[in-house]
Order: sequence, then C-alpha cells, then structure tokens
Amino acid sequence: MRLLHRWLLLGAIPLATSIATVACEAVGRPDLITSPGPVGDGGSMLDAGWPEASLEDAGSSTDASDASSAPVLVALTPNPAGDGTPSIGQVIDARLKVLAAGARGVVMRRALRDLDATALAALAQEGAFYSKHEVSIALTLALVDRAEDTRPSELVGAPWDAPEVRDAVHQAIDGSIDALGPSLSSLVLGRDVDVYLAAHPELRPGFEIFALDALAHARAHPGASPDLRVGVGFSFVGATLPDPSFEPLLEASDMAVLSYLPGLGEKEAGLTTGIAAHADAMVASAGEKPILLESFGYPSSSVVGGSPAKQALFLETFFGALGPRRASFGFVNVEMLGDLGPVRCSERAAAQGEPPDGPYAAYICSLGLVTVSAEDKPAWTSFLQGAAAFASP
Repeated sequence: MRLLHRWLLLGAIPLATSIATVACEAVGRPDLITSPGPVGDGGSMLDAGWPEASLEDAGSSTDASDASSAPVLVALTPNPAGDGTPSIGQVIDARLKVLAAGARGVVMRRALRDLDATALAALAQEGAFYSKHEVSIALTLALVDRAEDTRPSELVGAPWDAPEVRDAVHQAIDGSIDALGPSLSSLVLGRDVDVYLAAHPELRPGFEIFALDALAHARAHPGASPDLRVGVGFSFVGATLPDPSFEPLLEASDMAVLSYLPGLGEKEAGLTTGIAAHADAMVASAGEKPILLESFGYPSSSVVGGSPAKQALFLETFFGALGPRRASFGFVNVEMLGDLGPVRCSERAAAQGEPPDGPYAAYICSLGLVTVSAEDKPAWTSFLQGAAAFASP
C-alpha cells in the first residue's frame, strides 16, 4: 500500500495537481530504496520584519511568461508533519511529495555540533538521493541560527576567531564538501547572522574575521565544484537596513543569502502585502550578486494573525512578484512542508529561547503547507502553481 501511495505521488498525480506535471517530468521517479538521511525538521526559523505596503505593487498572478528565461529553482523543505521522531517511511513520503510537486532544489541544514562522522555519512546518502534526481543542493551550515549558537558545547563562549573554532569549522566544511562533492551547488554559512550579532555586538569583529576565513576555505576546497557558490545568511531586515556586517560579508560572498519570514518574533505576522517592494529592496541590497532565498513563508495560525487563506495569498503573491525579477533570484526555498506538533514545536521554540505557547512558536509551527495531520492547506495549491510557473528553464 505504501509503494502504491508513493507511485501515485510520482506517476499518477490527480488532475487537481496536474499543473505541476512539467516539473515532475524533469524530476523522474525517485528510487524508493534509498536511505532517507536524518529526520530533523530542517532547522529552526529565521527572522524578518515586514513594513506595510500596497498589495497593488505585488500582483497575484504566478505567470512567469513576461520575464526573461533566467532559471529560478523552487525548493520546499520536506519535513514530515506531526509530532515525535518521524519514521523513515514518513521522511521518504515527504521527500516524494515535494519532488512530485515540481521542486527543483533542496536546502539541507546542519548545526555545527551535529556534524560527526555518522552525520556526514547520512549527509552523503541524502545528497546522493537528490543528486540522482537532478535536484540542486544548497547546504546550510548553521554556525549560528538567529539567536542560537550551534557550536559544540566545548566551543561555545570561545572567540569566533579563535584557532580551535576556526579548525572545527574547517573540518566541518571539508567533511560536508567531501560528502556531497560536485553535487553541492551552494554553501551557506550561518542563518540570520544579523540577529545573532545584534544580540552580541562585542563578538562582531571576531565573527567577521572568522566568516571571511571560512568562506575562503570553502571556496579553495579541491573537491568543490568549480561552480560552487558560498555566502553568509542574513534576514531581510539585516540585508535591507542594512546590518553593519552585511556589506563586508556580502563583498566576500558569491551570492546574497536572505530569509523572508514577515513578522517572525512579533505579536502578529506581517501583512500579506508589499512583496514586490520588498523583492526590489532585496535586489538593491544584493547589487549584482544572485540571491539565494534560503527561507520564506507565512504562518496559518490565527494566534499571530495568520490564516490558511492569507498563507495561500502570500505564496501566490510572492511567485507573481518573482516573475519579472527572476533574473536576480536563482534559488527560492519555502520553509516547511508540514506543520509541527506540540513536542517538536516546543523544541524549535526552546532552541531560540522562546516559550512553547508564545507568538514565535505559533508562527514557526504553522508555516507548513500541510497540517499536523498531513492534510493539504490552500497554500499547497499555491506552491504547485508557483513550482509549475518556474519549472523551466
């Protein structure tokens, strides 16, 4: 029965989702006898603000025919919905659902403290799965993840430019590139580093020295693809204000890595408006460098002013605004496939020092395009339409 379900996801998609068939044909039928790798939620969230603007600036059509032929790889983090540790079957099913929907990219995320030999072997297996099906791989080494320092406990508190921190990061970079090889197209160092640095301004000089060294080390790795792009991750707010560290680290990067989660950390989510103006601000901040949107999404929880309809409108409007700006956005990743149950949600919030019943938790745990019980939300259809619109070239 499970094999039939997976075949239906890949080869017999219902008429309601036929809009994604062009992209599905490019993916092919994934090998079901493949180790799924780690079963985490894909990392915690990023922070981004959202000033008010007019919906008229964004439009709502996902038709990309008026744009140039610059490729945009649309991705969706394939985390299983629900609670508890996902089973291998649930992990595989989530990946197949995302591939069948037409995703052409994936963001794989790892905390620095988790990259031991076993984790690197799992990373290689997961990478082989995606590489076999011609899915572009972006790896995020979340050295910091918004408020969280993901270094091993023995390194937390050490200066970022200390030799022992540098050596540990070099080892993680080397192991990750060795595991993924030339299939790795993008390497991101840190997520929302502007939020972390704003909370620890005394660490900024040392972190900049450390990050510049890590970027250079990754670029010089003999096993890396000659087309590998490296960059440091910032939030939308950090990139467009900009944060003091953005320009020097962007200058040393091959791409501008940004997140776009409007209102995360506030009492209410941002308005589902002004997306075109925000996209223009990202393009202006990136200059001539391509943008990798490592994370974007909108909550459906009413606790923070969201709803399933607003979430769907956000995705529809974003993809509509992306069309005429596709030359600047090479890779865009929707943050979550599945909503999280209370246990996993509490763990995600706790990693950021947030309460399990606060607005932060309500936001991040309702970013999925399917419910906790794995039922499709209206935003799932919006994603299918967006993925189909950018299925080629």
